[in-house]
Amino acid sequence: MQTDYLRYFIDVATLGSMSAAAKKNFMSPQGISRSISALESELGCELFQRDSNKVTLTRFGERMLEDARELVAHENRIRRTVLELNSDNLKKRRTQFTCYCSPIFFDTPLFFPMSGYNIALYGKVQFLQRSTPHVVDLLVDAARVMQPEIVMAGGLGLFDLFEDENAVMVQRLVDAGYEYRPFMRTRDYVLVPAFSTLANAQELTKAEIRSHNLAVAASGGMERAISRHIGSDSIYVSSGDSSFRSHLCRMGEALTFIPGAALVFGTPEGTVAVPMADPYTIEIGFAARMSAFEDGVLADAIERLTTFYSQYQDEGAFELV
Repeated sequence: MQTDYLRYFIDVATLGSMSAAAKKNFMSPQGISRSISALESELGCELFQRDSNKVTLTRFGERMLEDARELVAHENRIRRTVLELNSDNLKKRRTQFTCYCSPIFFDTPLFFPMSGYNIALYGKVQFLQRSTPHVVDLLVDAARVMQPEIVMAGGLGLFDLFEDENAVMVQRLVDAGYEYRPFMRTRDYVLVPAFSTLANAQELTKAEIRSHNLAVAASGGMERAISRHIGSDSIYVSSGDSSFRSHLCRMGEALTFIPGAALVFGTPEGTVAVPMADPYTIEIGFAARMSAFEDGVLADAIERLTTFYSQYQDEGAFELV
């Protein structure tokens, strides 16, 4: 039994709403509903009575709620105990952890599943947004003056449209003493207004996309990818603010793009995600010293990401490597 499912059950019971529980956990209501259904299937009973406006606990759910809270609280105590026992050694060996992440980590968002525990016990922790080439430059420069108490890592987003450039960047990291490990492959979907006729399309061709204004992410690979794949003439806005781009889409002023991995959190209100007829692929991966992959914040973050996204990989919007 996954304790995450118990957490979602507790949140729905406490908040009285699948949507509210989804918002708290940075998930889509459909994702929360699937998790609850999986828990009900495993237990062999219904925990909630569902109607269009609300959910209420069944007699099974009422009896189980307090036990679920105790189990989750017990797991939290176990995790705190382990972290506290390790904290002195971790602080001595890992007084600072810095991970430079490409924009896709914050727009997907890959970050939220990594951020649910008390990482303060590891010492100073930073997740800083940079473009992928800049991430590589920073790591290579840091390798020349690396201090043993500082752990550096990078979260990369590699578009297959730039295969030769990607190979050069990865080789630079390897030459500087880092290991690169792919984590996920996904692709961008086109975000269109819900009222548009495009929302009913099975997929969109380059010509269909090019015939509209486009809003793309700046300071990352998306702007370059769209310029090469679709053409730069249709780019209307280049902004790092995904909420702003989604608002332009919702109002019908521009189409924008969303990574497939983000679809497990749902699409922004008033929009629909449509596949491209000729998509490109984005490989998301981590670069760090071997020791960082085996212990500490990065190892913990990757484990939590894997646990979270493993629930959704059958939906086809991304593939765990």
